[in-house]
Amino acid sequence: MRIGVRVFGIALVVITLLSLIGPQVNPALACPPTGGYVGQVFEQGIDLAEAEALARSAGLSVGRTQLDFPYAEGTLSLDALYIDLGVWPSGRPLRAYLVPGKSYSLVLSETSVSLEREWLRLAVAVLASAGILDPSIAVSEPKVSPNNVSPPQAVVEWARLELGMELEGLGILWRCGPISGAPSLTPAFAGRVAVVANEIDANISYPTLEAALKERGVEVELIPPDRALEALLEFPVVIFLGGHKALSTGPIVSPFMDLDVATELETGDIDHVILSFNVGGTLVIVLAGKDRWGTLAAVEEFVESGQIDRIASALACPTGVCVRILSSEGDCHIGPLESGGGIEVEVNGSYVYVTFVELGSTPCHSHALKTVSVQGRTIEIELELLEYPGFCVQCIGAIRTVLEIGPLDPGEWTIQVNNSTIRVVVPAQ
Repeated sequence: MRIGVRVFGIALVVITLLSLIGPQVNPALACPPTGGYVGQVFEQGIDLAEAEALARSAGLSVGRTQLDFPYAEGTLSLDALYIDLGVWPSGRPLRAYLVPGKSYSLVLSETSVSLEREWLRLAVAVLASAGILDPSIAVSEPKVSPNNVSPPQAVVEWARLELGMELEGLGILWRCGPISGAPSLTPAFAGRVAVVANEIDANISYPTLEAALKERGVEVELIPPDRALEALLEFPVVIFLGGHKALSTGPIVSPFMDLDVATELETGDIDHVILSFNVGGTLVIVLAGKDRWGTLAAVEEFVESGQIDRIASALACPTGVCVRILSSEGDCHIGPLESGGGIEVEVNGSYVYVTFVELGSTPCHSHALKTVSVQGRTIEIELELLEYPGFCVQCIGAIRTVLEIGPLDPGEWTIQVNNSTIRVVVPAQ
C-alpha cells in the first residue's frame, strides 16, 4: 500500500522545520552519509552467523558492522550484517543492513533524499533469494526517515517489538548537510533483459514475451528462480513472471508487490497486474496473475500495449549516450500548483544527473522512459507517467525522477525532458 510513503512529504517538511529549532547534536557524531533510511520489521528470528554464511555462499558482498543510533537518553548500538547493493556518486557503497533478533528481525536500507522504497524492495528480494528472509511475515508496511532523524522509525518499531524498549518520543533531530546525487546499480550485462520464471510460467508465458522482445531486437535470457539474485544485481532490466504466490519465484516477487495489490490478486478481484519499478537504474517489472493464466494475460497486455518499447528505450544508448532512471517516486505536492514542476542538474565527471519533477493526479505514479534521442549536443528525453495500482492517498502528486545521462564529451549540452529544458557544461577531465 503506497499511503505510508505518499503522506510522508508533509511529515518531512515538519521534521525539516523542527530540525532548525529542536534538539541538536554534533553533526560529526550522528549524520549518516545517506539521504535517509527505509526499513521493515519481520517476525522471524535470524542468527547473524548463519545469515552471513548464507549471504556469502550466495555471492553477496557482505560483512559485519555496528549501527549506532543516538537518542535522547543514550545510544542504541546494534550488531548487523551489511549488504553492498549499489553505489553513491561519490563511489561509496550503498548498503542495506540486516539486524537479526530472536523473534523479530529488521531490514534497513540506505536511500536517497527522495526516500524511495525501491532500495528496500531490492534488499528484501536479495535476502529472500539467498534463503535468509521470508518476506511474507512482515509485521507492517515499510517506514521511511530522513537522515536528520535518529533513530529511524523502523529501528524504533524493531526495538519495541524485539527488545521491549520504548523509544517513541525520545528521538533526536539535527542539522545534516545535503546528500547530493542518487545511488545506482552497475549491471554487468548491459543491453540484456533477464526474465525470471519458474517452470510453469516459463512454458506458458515466456514464449510470448520472448518473441515480442526479440522482434524489437532486445536480447533476452530466461533465468530460473535459483539465479534470481544474479538477475537483480547484474541485468539492467529484470522481468518476473508470476506473483507473490508463484512457486519458487513468489518470495522474491513479494517485496515488489504491495499488500493491497497482493490481496486483490488472491481474492480474484483483479485477474492480473503489471508493476514497474526503477531501482538505481535497473528496471524491475512484475507480470503477475491470480493464476498461471492470469500471468499469461499480463504478458499479453504488456506486449499488446507497446510497453516493450519502454524496455528498448531503457536499453538504448544513441551515439554512445545512455539514459537511465535512477529513481522515480511520487509524493503529495505542497504549495501552489505553479511551483510544482521543474528541472535541476548536477554534473559528476562525464555524467549528468537530472532531477525532473512533474505533477500528477495522485502521488501513486512513476516515470518510464518513452523515447531518447541525441542530435549533436542536444539530448531529448520523453517520459511518461505510469500509475501504480491499488489504494492511493488522494492529493495532487509531485513525481520526482532522477536521470543519469552519459558519458558525455566535455562542453555545453542542452537537455530537454518533456517540456523542460536546461543547459549544462561538462568539464574536461
